[in-house]
Amino acid sequence: MTSLPNEDDETRRNAAGLVLPEPTAILDLTMDDGAPIRVVRHGNPAGLRVVLSHGNGFASDTYFPFWQFMLERFDLALFDFRNCGRNPFHAAEPHNYTRFAQDNVTVHGAIADEWGRKTTVGVFHSMSAIAAHLAVVDGVWHWDALILFDPPLVPPAGNPLRSSIMTDGAALRDAALIRQNRFPDPDDLVDVYRFLHRFRRLKNGVAELNARSVLRYDPTCGDWVLCCPGPVEAGLYTEVGMLPIWRQPGLPSRPFLIVGADPDAEDASATALCCRLFCETFDVDYACVPGTSHLLQLEEPRQCFALFDSFLANNGIAI
Repeated sequence: MTSLPNEDDETRRNAAGLVLPEPTAILDLTMDDGAPIRVVRHGNPAGLRVVLSHGNGFASDTYFPFWQFMLERFDLALFDFRNCGRNPFHAAEPHNYTRFAQDNVTVHGAIADEWGRKTTVGVFHSMSAIAAHLAVVDGVWHWDALILFDPPLVPPAGNPLRSSIMTDGAALRDAALIRQNRFPDPDDLVDVYRFLHRFRRLKNGVAELNARSVLRYDPTCGDWVLCCPGPVEAGLYTEVGMLPIWRQPGLPSRPFLIVGADPDAEDASATALCCRLFCETFDVDYACVPGTSHLLQLEEPRQCFALFDSFLANNGIAI
């Protein structure tokens, strides 16, 4: 069912000078287990369709510094994964990659049914990238082209990078398990972000935008609460190491690009190194953004968009 935007989203649209556009349409979906997922439409309805989603602990609105460059030319559909962002909290279980991959199929089909079938490009970061990647390695291509930003591609046992990326995942899991869930004001969460090492390279205003995007006002107590509580997101950081993702993408192949964080930086993340190795191992198109960490679309959004745009042009699917 399609809904029109309403004023409940006003707080979400304004954060530290980054003013989100109003969606041109809203599509409210219900997964087969009852979980609600909202899709919002922006941009040029006559353009090439781009479906975009987020990483763990974030929401699609957080990526506005990146997707703002798509608004003029692309028909943009944003969705948050279950229990995240715009979606009401449903249940702590299932909240895992197998379920996310199933949800992707439903969301993809519903967008086409509601807004018309046309060439569709998937653009995903981290958590949502892994959900999309799970289908690709099984040879299931929902998207006409797919661009994944710094997915945490965990290599198999025996690879020296596995220990590093799993250690990082365990640290993120442990931090999520004890994360504060309620805040008197979104600015209090922004203060927390200022102390996080992984947020050190964010563009101005992104921390404020993310706080507005991942919190929901609770009128019963006057607090702002995390849309996705830390303990719910925690398991995803290590579950990824159990997934069968270190495999050759299946046929029939379509344009597929992995954009990694800077693997040559002094403080290069394990995800950056693993993305480069995966692409070398399986001959997948690869690019990286110098001077970035795992949150590359929020650190160098213009460069990330340029790589996205040129990849589509080089594969004959630009408009």
